Amino acid sequence: MSQELEMKVESNLSSFASGQNQKTLAIITICSNNYFPYARVLFSSLRRYHPEAALFLCRADNKSNLELGIEGVKIIEVQDLDIPNFFDFAFRYDIMEFNTAVKPFVIRLLLEKWDFGRVIYLDPDIELFAPMTVVIEALAKGADFVLTPHITAPAETDYYPDDIAMMRSGIYNLGFLAVSNSESTLIFLHWWGRRLRFYCLNQIDRGIFVDQKFIDLLPSFCERVKILRHPNLNVAYWNLWQRNLEKTPEGWRVNGEPLIFFHFSGIDVKSHARLSKHTSRYKENLEPVLQNLISYYIAQLKQFGIKEIQMLDYGYGSFSNQVPITNLMRWCYREIEETWVDNPFQTFHKFLNEPYWQGAAKGLYPLTNLMYYFWAKESNLQKLFDLDDPDGRKNYAKWFIQNATEHRIDEYFVSPILDRFAEQFSLPRSSSSRRPIDPSECDVCVIGYLKAEMGVGQAGRSVLKSLATTGAKVQGFNVSVNVTARQSDRSVASLLSSIPDARVQIYSVNADQLAVVSEAVAPLCQRSPQYRINMPFWEISRFPSDWIASYGDFDEVWAPTRFIQASVQGTLDLPVVWMPPAVALTDFESVDRSQFNLPAEAFLFLFNFDFSSYSTRKNPLAVIEAYRLAFRRRPLKVATALAIKTMGRDADGKNLELLLKMTEEESDIIIINEQMTYSEVLSLMNCCDCYVSLHRSEGFGYTLAEAMLLGKPVIATDYSGTRDFVDQTTAFPVKYRLKSLERDDYPFGEGQKWADPDLDHAAWLMRRVIEDEPDTGRIALAGRHKIQSTYSPDLVGQRYLDRLRKIGVL
Repeated sequence: MSQELEMKVESNLSSFASGQNQKTLAIITICSNNYFPYARVLFSSLRRYHPEAALFLCRADNKSNLELGIEGVKIIEVQDLDIPNFFDFAFRYDIMEFNTAVKPFVIRLLLEKWDFGRVIYLDPDIELFAPMTVVIEALAKGADFVLTPHITAPAETDYYPDDIAMMRSGIYNLGFLAVSNSESTLIFLHWWGRRLRFYCLNQIDRGIFVDQKFIDLLPSFCERVKILRHPNLNVAYWNLWQRNLEKTPEGWRVNGEPLIFFHFSGIDVKSHARLSKHTSRYKENLEPVLQNLISYYIAQLKQFGIKEIQMLDYGYGSFSNQVPITNLMRWCYREIEETWVDNPFQTFHKFLNEPYWQGAAKGLYPLTNLMYYFWAKESNLQKLFDLDDPDGRKNYAKWFIQNATEHRIDEYFVSPILDRFAEQFSLPRSSSSRRPIDPSECDVCVIGYLKAEMGVGQAGRSVLKSLATTGAKVQGFNVSVNVTARQSDRSVASLLSSIPDARVQIYSVNADQLAVVSEAVAPLCQRSPQYRINMPFWEISRFPSDWIASYGDFDEVWAPTRFIQASVQGTLDLPVVWMPPAVALTDFESVDRSQFNLPAEAFLFLFNFDFSSYSTRKNPLAVIEAYRLAFRRRPLKVATALAIKTMGRDADGKNLELLLKMTEEESDIIIINEQMTYSEVLSLMNCCDCYVSLHRSEGFGYTLAEAMLLGKPVIATDYSGTRDFVDQTTAFPVKYRLKSLERDDYPFGEGQKWADPDLDHAAWLMRRVIEDEPDTGRIALAGRHKIQSTYSPDLVGQRYLDRLRKIGVL
């Protein structure tokens, strides 16, 4: 801040005592951290046209080191405002509601405590093109409030919004508000603040629209209200079609007069051909003058860092344990009659996971509080599920398990329900139900593709090795039915048997092959097992009902991840127990990058996938596109490269051909299509600096876990099985939206959804892991510790043994 501007701001803050401040002007905006680029555009224009004003930004977010970077602007932290029970206030609103609810409190601060004579509020997505002289003159002539209406003529139109829509959302647009320091103003602000403390809601169907709808009452409550119908103020998508915008050598003009300020509400930074996401107008074929204005504004946003800063998470968008807060949860919170005494960000998630007492009193399938409130909010759920009936509760619980992700409900709120299902379905077996123990009989036999060089074969070997660490009598039985992969792995050869007999059989076989493998194994058993367990991998959210018949002779399912547990439990009436697999690295050689023809000095990203696991699911093209977005237009000082390792059979060769063709002119993107041993793949992974997986869905994600165990930072889609070990403390999760599968995308995929990763966010994270080396190192270390402390063979083997003892089969 220049010395002159700093002195002016300090003078404004302290001059009321001398009677000078009643003539001074403060201009303020309110925004969260992700809107700072918009505020930078606003304040740059304010400094140009109103150098006499004291400028303020209220940060409606957690305190942050993020600076505005515009001289002369003081940041007011929202936590420092005089808002009673602040965390209760912040929790009950989403980001838009919260930003608008703050308004009367921060204006009161400027008037009551800092004694400014006049305050103008502007939304951050506004830019000035001329001084607001007409506004200041209205205040000088005695107005306590100055407002601008959305429209100044009827809007009988087929486009949205029309005049009826304007009546619903509010007559006046609260992106602009000017006030004088008077008794009438303060009385109204106190009333407005009391109302917004609890009712700043986006509920147009109930006659409430955040802070804005309340202002319809202002001309009735206060006498000195000036409504400015000036066509050059607050020009936006809702009134532009009633006005004539033009560009002249002297600047932008509306109806022949200078444009004072334009409100870019709902601007889409990714589209220069659309004015706002809030209207059905101005979506395509824009007039050149409007297209010019949009492009001009977006260019400024990009200059001020919109691509990087818009990725910042909202500080009040998650609980203290980093679990996202949905609008449903905020609605639940508001529905509770009593005031929440504790900080809800630290405690309310626990309440949501507790049993709803009425459901708990009814025995089986108790509901959680979140489940009950969800049901109570949605009339269609009430019609589908009778919670007074045990089957109704059971079916609702299964529906919730299967559909939680589509409603953005984190698996944190699904896990307790899954665990209760497992407990209710599986009771310890009494001693009378056991057959006599043969001392020579094996305790556990793991049945699977124990020689095959493929993911499900690796999973079976992992189960066998983990059980072998416990001291239990274990053996493995290799099957090769329908296997096309090489059968050359010998890592568990000493544990293999030619007979699959044991008290407990664990089938490390996926559900689509379970019936075939069971049929092949049954004739080879000399005596029947006491207990059969299946440990399948499945990669999308709904487990096909076609496979239910395969489980007729099985007693239990072990799910490697919470994602698989939710998928399977939503379909089967068997105990489905979360049983994480082991992740361990075999011996591998630390080699130089030159062995793989990789650049020695570049920061190297790596992705490794198997064509037989479906390119549509593994999504390698997204990794390439994110890499391009990260470094093509804005290369870093350090060189970068991306290696993609493929393996497995590409049925028609088209996927590999596409990868090679789309990268043939990019020397820093290397496609490695060579047959390698598992140890060689680990050597390759050890050469990389960061592992990237922009998968659409994963059952577990072994390559990610292995990279983390090697101490590599991991960037991964924040969806599906990888969420068991990938979070903001251990890796770099990528935002996503759910997308319907196309025909032939994946087996049994029709009608299902999976993730569409946000490539802009992935690109931002790729740059971040390079630019913020200390944070990257800290997170990579935490990721390695996560895998070591949760997925080590010793811990996993003991977990298996404890489960078998708990149900009484060992």
